Formats: sequence, structure tokens, C-alpha cells
Amino acid sequence: MNGAPIPWPATLTDFVSKHRERDSGLLGLLQAAHGIVSGIEKNVPPRASQYLKQDATHVWLASAFGEPRRNLLADPPEVLTIAGWRRLLDEARRILEEIRQLGQGDTGDVGAWRRWRDSAAGPKSLLRAAFSFTIAETRLPNNDVTLWDQSYVAAALFKSAVAGALLEGKAFPGDSTELKQTTRWRLLTVGVGSDHYEARAVRIGDWTGAWAAIREFFDRVRKLVEVDLAIGSLLYGDTSVEVFSFPGERSKRSTADGDLRIPSWESWLQAEVERIARELELETPPLCRISEPTRSLVPMVRETRQARSSLAMPLHRSWRIQDDQNGGHVCPVCLVRLNSRPDDKKRPCAVCGRRRRGRLDAWLNGKLGTDTIWVNEVADASGRLALITLSLDIEPWLDGRRMDSLRTQAISEWRRFNPTLDGRDNPIDPAEPFESLIDYVRRKLGAYDQKDPVLTSLQEGYRHDSDWPSFFAKIVEDRSDAPSWDKLDEAARAHWVVHQLFTKLPSPGRVYRFWQQAEEFFATLAAEFRQLAARSPNHWRVRRLVLIPDGGSADRGWEDGEIYEGHLNGTLVDVLYRDRRFLTTSNLARLLAAQASRDDIKGREIQLRGDDRVARTLRIADVKEAGPLRIYYPVVLLELSPLRFRALVPLEAASGCLDRAIEMWNEEFGRVWDRLPLSAGIVGFPQKLPLQAVLEAVRTIEHGIDGGESQTWRVRHRDERGGVVSLVFLRPDGGSELRTIPVALPDGRLDVFYPYLAVTDDRLRFPRDFPHPEGQVYRHALDLRPGDEVQVQPARVATVFLDSAGRRFELVRLRPLADWSEMGASWELVRRAAPSMAALHAVRAELVSRREAWQGPDGRWAPGAEQAWARLAEAVLADRLGAEGPALRALVEAARDGILEWALDWHLSVLKETGGEVRHG
Repeated sequence: MNGAPIPWPATLTDFVSKHRERDSGLLGLLQAAHGIVSGIEKNVPPRASQYLKQDATHVWLASAFGEPRRNLLADPPEVLTIAGWRRLLDEARRILEEIRQLGQGDTGDVGAWRRWRDSAAGPKSLLRAAFSFTIAETRLPNNDVTLWDQSYVAAALFKSAVAGALLEGKAFPGDSTELKQTTRWRLLTVGVGSDHYEARAVRIGDWTGAWAAIREFFDRVRKLVEVDLAIGSLLYGDTSVEVFSFPGERSKRSTADGDLRIPSWESWLQAEVERIARELELETPPLCRISEPTRSLVPMVRETRQARSSLAMPLHRSWRIQDDQNGGHVCPVCLVRLNSRPDDKKRPCAVCGRRRRGRLDAWLNGKLGTDTIWVNEVADASGRLALITLSLDIEPWLDGRRMDSLRTQAISEWRRFNPTLDGRDNPIDPAEPFESLIDYVRRKLGAYDQKDPVLTSLQEGYRHDSDWPSFFAKIVEDRSDAPSWDKLDEAARAHWVVHQLFTKLPSPGRVYRFWQQAEEFFATLAAEFRQLAARSPNHWRVRRLVLIPDGGSADRGWEDGEIYEGHLNGTLVDVLYRDRRFLTTSNLARLLAAQASRDDIKGREIQLRGDDRVARTLRIADVKEAGPLRIYYPVVLLELSPLRFRALVPLEAASGCLDRAIEMWNEEFGRVWDRLPLSAGIVGFPQKLPLQAVLEAVRTIEHGIDGGESQTWRVRHRDERGGVVSLVFLRPDGGSELRTIPVALPDGRLDVFYPYLAVTDDRLRFPRDFPHPEGQVYRHALDLRPGDEVQVQPARVATVFLDSAGRRFELVRLRPLADWSEMGASWELVRRAAPSMAALHAVRAELVSRREAWQGPDGRWAPGAEQAWARLAEAVLADRLGAEGPALRALVEAARDGILEWALDWHLSVLKETGGEVRHG
């Protein structure tokens, strides 16, 4: 294009062998992409970092948050076996042969290129699976980024850099050897206001049908950007926003020189995504924006937030909606089109109707897996469901803000393992290593010494730079939101340099791993929820049947694809009419006992009503298995993204599902629990409650539990054994919370990389302490002592049961997430102690009535009333339940904190448990 002077390597071998050196042309662009993704991981000099190596007995792949996952040599993945390696080589040959054939054939066939790309590197590709189980860097602690993460992002940036060179044409300096240092990228953000479609949904099918259209929108956008234009690749995606790599101007060129014509690109792409949205008949306009040039993914969160802010307004720009109907009522779903039915205001418009039917057709054709799409199949034996919402506060990790507490090395450990540098004593004081190193760097800022023994032992690139502003720009400005060199004094410059040399950096590969791991966490949790929801002693819980009507009831005006509702033996039954037969779409365990046969309902008669409310009689002539649809999981996934997870489950399974979510969170994020909170909400409701009321209650809970200010927690007790530190904290609400933090690595070494907590102390008291340049002091978990105060991003939980739509307006109490487990433990104590369920109900009634009498309308206790109520609670629990000793003390404490009342309310009033049942876990 445009005669771009790009020297192309003669063979693939040139890519493999020459990319390590400073080069020009295509190899220079590859070096730029590879360097920004992986170079910053590997720029610690080998000799000084020798102690960070893992030996042959322990080569671990860790999670992005420090959890050891797999010893790759003791338990090798397939790719590290001889057979797996051969298979990978065969796959590489296939990929290269197919791309050769595509290049020699019809290069304009976008569909063929898309199929090749998905086959080569898509979610189910062999290459992706193999690279996802190997690490890009074996040294600690950079064993958290997989070869796939690093390779994929490097390829994405390389692709955009080459596209930018082609767009520049003759202006591209193809012979320059400075491309590695000067190449920059932009971020292309595309979004659509998915929240508006959810808010308007009348039925589950309205939201899932609209979400299918939104997924198709993003799929077409990816095809446009990644294949048709071949100008970038996906770097981040959730349910409303996707971010792609995009060409950017080099750092030594003006962004206003017009080479890439960014405003023209932005206008053209906006028009293209609007065209796609119109073809899919979306009711809200999409958004398209291109960021300023950057050499990191740190600005990505800022771009997504600005996009969501614009998308919060349904019509953030002019948008014309095509409507061919001239009569009828306004569609109850989209609220913008007419439904062409003057006699039926509940009927959706043609577009919303097609979305509902599209979801149904996809389900009938087996395209939606084994999850149900029917609310009445999710409902438990009492006809009730729960919508569980979970979120991880992942965004501050994507922009690097929460990474300031993670270390690539501890200064004290670097000093210990490097007592001499270049044959001379290390000048850094081991007693006060941080202060000593800061002072050392400050004194060196007067002149740039490329052979300085300290700085060359900390950063490989230091010896290759020429001045401090240039080095500062690469190490600090490229990789953080720090002020620029000329805006800082020498003390601040020294502090920023030292901080960046020892902190884990938000490299593009690591940022990609962060959001991928968050999404993988929720995907794994979805599989766990399926197993928990399907657990039942009655096998009919997860079965469907086909009901064959007799000749007399076969032709009664049944409408194909419609749901009909009736009662059999007093039990609600839903059936789907399709091709002159009926498929059950409700929980058959409510109708058939475990020992029952399907023939037990043969010959029975059911009065059914559809949307038209006309009664029709179905006489069942025969009952058959439902073929491929005969088995299902009683779960409906409503949202799964790096930011949020929502699922409908049976109410009776909700407690076990949340227990499992908390357990997995503690396992995977135990080293960073204070900076990556899990927020959870449960909204229980009967199956007939309007969906909009449920979603409104969920959004209210999410607004309360998400984000928020950090809290100050005080350490009350500390214990350490077996590589785990146990800390008991006093929370601001007066409650106590036990946290266990792993502080050892699998090979027995101390983890000096992850378990640091932000303390309110402004002094450095231990060799491992370090302050952020803006003042926040971090302390290793092993060094915390009783009385220390730490800053914690609180994990919260809220539960509510909507026995009526009006209850969604009531105030929801937010609780610490740890209280959920305490609530379960309290229930176990009282359940085992209680002589009968009647005694439990009596205890609950007495405690609640006395508390309400002694508290004011605002919930505050009268003077001395709280202590008197605690003494009363102790007497009631001892007298009515026979509790004594440690169990009694634990229950009194739970009663004082409100946890006991919550336990009794949840298990007795909501779950309606009876004697002998255990439903909390």
C-alpha cells in the first residue's frame, strides 16, 4: 500500500533468529511489539537475579495473583511430552500450509481468513491450549504470564504496527533501527449499552435474546477489525465494551502530522459499527473511539470507563429506528416499536419476538448446551429461584493501580543475594535497604553512568541508555501514570525509579492475563453451579418428557413454539407445543416421585392456557423420552464477563453455590484478598414474580456491594505456621474477621512478591517495608503485628427474598462477606442444639420482638439496652435450646452482631427448612 518501504524477511527463520537484535523494517516492528510485551519482564540482569530461578524440581506455573497452579516438570502438560510436542509441530505445519494456500488463492475471501484465524488461534485451537499451559518466563515471580498471553498480545501489537506502517506508506522509516524504542499504539474501543436491554426485559428470553444480538454485534466487529481490515486484535472484552489494538504514531513524530488520519478512521469506523448495529436492529447506537498513542495497556481502563459513561445514556447520539408497523401498542420490551396488535398490549414487536424465537430455535437445535432456558425448570421444589450476582474488582488491576503492592524482587532479598557487585561490596545498607537505595539513586541523578554497578544489576537496559530523562521515560512514564521527569524534583525522581525497578509492572501480557483469569474464574464457577443445582435424590429433577396428545386434543388451536401452563395433581406444569406434541419445561420432580414412572401420567388430562389465556384440554395419550433434550442443568447464565457473573439457580441450591464461590475466591486470590474483593448478592423470589422487579433488586444490591472506599482494619492477633500467616482483624463495624494468607512458595522459599498489605503507618519498620512514591507504605504479612492498621477493599454480601414486587424498594443491608460463612456456622450450632424446629421459631420470635422494643426507629439502642439484650439472648439460648459452653458464647456473639437473626431468617423464613435439613453448603 502506498509504496510502504518495509523490508520483508526472506524466510520465517529470520523472524526466529534475528528478532533478538536491533533491526529495521518488519523485524524492527516485531521487536517493538515483543519488547513492550515481554522485554519488561526479562530486563533483570541474569547474574543479579540468579536467586529467582526455579530449579528442576519446582518449575511452577502460577496464577496472575500468585497462586501456584501446576509444577510443569513434575506434572507436565501434554505439550511438554514427546507426543504432545510432535502434535504441536504438526499443528504448526498445518497452520502455515493453510495460510500459504490462502495467500495464493482468493485473498479477498474474508470468511476463509476468519475460519483460518479461529482454527489457528481461536478459543478451541490446539495452539492456544498448548501455550496456555506453559510459562513465558520461568524466573520468579514472572511465572504468572503464560506463553499464550505473551504471544497473543505481542502478535496483536505487531499486527497493528505493520498496519500502521502500511498506512504511512512512503513516510514510514523502513530503514530505521529505532523502531523498537519509538513505536506506539492506540486503543480502539467499541461499545453498546447492553444494560438498557436488560433493564427493559419482560421475560428471561427478552434479555438472553437481546444479548445474543449483542454478541453477534461484537462478533461482526471483531471480524471487521481483526480480519477484514486486519488492523488490530482484541485486547479486552466484556458484555458492553471491547478494546482492540490499533496503529499509533511513533513517539518522535507529531500526533498531528496526519500520517494515520485518525479522525477519518474514527468517523469511518463509527459509521461501520452503526451499519452493523442497524442490520441487527439494535435500539441503541453503538460507540466507537480511538485513544491517544501509548506504549502500554494502562490507559485501557480509562477508555472503557469513558465509553461506559457515554453508553449510560441510551441515545448518546442521534439514532433512527426502523419500524415498518403503523398500528398496535408500543412494544412492552423495547418500548420504541409498535407491535401491530391493537387487541394485545402484551405482544412484543416483530424484532423482539424474533429475538425470543431465535433463542428458542437455538435451544431446540442444541446450540445452547445443556443449561435450561426455562425459569420453571430452574425453580426448586417450592417453586422458588435465586439470582446470584458476583463481581471481582478487577479494573484497578487492569490499569495497574493495585499492582503497586506486588514485587518483582524485595530490595532486602536482592541485597542479601547480591553482597558484591562487579567485585566490590554492594553499597546498599542491608539494615535499611529501601532508604539506602533511594539515597544512592538520588546521588546518581547528577550524571548518567552507564557502568554503575547497582543500576546495571537492577535493569538490563540501563547500560544501553544515554541519559536519565530517556531512561526515566522507558522505566517510569511508559509503565505507569507517574508525573513526567520535568515535573518532579530529584527526590521524587529517585523514588519513582526505585519503585518501578522493584514493582511488578502492568505489562500488556499481564494485563491480558488479569482479565482472562477473572473470566476463567467465573467460567469455572458456572460449572460448579451446574453440579450443585442438579444435585437431587429425585432423578426427575433434571429430566424432560414428551407428551403425545390423543386425537381429540391434538387439534385445538395450539400455536407452534408457545408455552402453555396448567396444573396436574395440584402441581404447576409448563409445556412447549412443537410439531404436534408437547415438551415439558418445568421441574418434573414436583410432579413425579423418585420411584415414579413416566407412564404414571399417561392418560391424564390437563387444562392448559397460553398467552391468549384461552383454556384448552390436553389428554395425554403417550409419554416418551425427549431425545437430545431429555437432560438439563437447572441453571440459566445471564452474564459472564471479567467484571460480573449472574446466574439463575434453584433457591434451595443458592447457599451451596455462594459457599463454593467464597471457597474458590479464598483459594485463588488468598494472597491479594485485601485488594481484589469478591462481592456477592442473592435475590430469592417465587417463579411468578415479574422479572423486572428481580433485576431492579439485583441492580440495587450491585450498586451497594460494588467498589466503594477502602476501610481501615486493625490487627488483633497474629499467628504463623506451616507457611501460612493467620491474622485476626477488627473491622470498623466492630466485628472480627480471620484471614489466612499463604506466605510460602511450593519450593519452601518465602513469598516476598505478593502478600503485602497497605498500612496506615508512615514509617518503615521492617527491611521488607516499602512506600509508594505517593506515600502509601506496604508491609509484608509476616511483619504485621497486633495494633497495625491496614487498608482493605471490603468484600460484601447482601441477601433478600422478594415475596412481592414491592419489596424491591426496601433498604437492603450490606454485610461483610465473611459474615456469610459465620451465618452458616451459627445456623449449624442452633440447628444441632434445638430440640425442635418449633423451639427455633420461638427463639427467633422472642429475640426479634425484644430487639425491636429496645431499639429506636433508626435502629439505635436505648442507653444500656444493648448489654441487657445480649444478657437476654444468652438466657433465651441457654433455656430454649440448651446451648452451653463455647457454643453458647459463639451464639451470643452472633446474636450481638445480628448474624444469628440473619441465619434464622434465611433458613427458616426464606429456605423454609424443617428438621434434619442442611442447606448451607
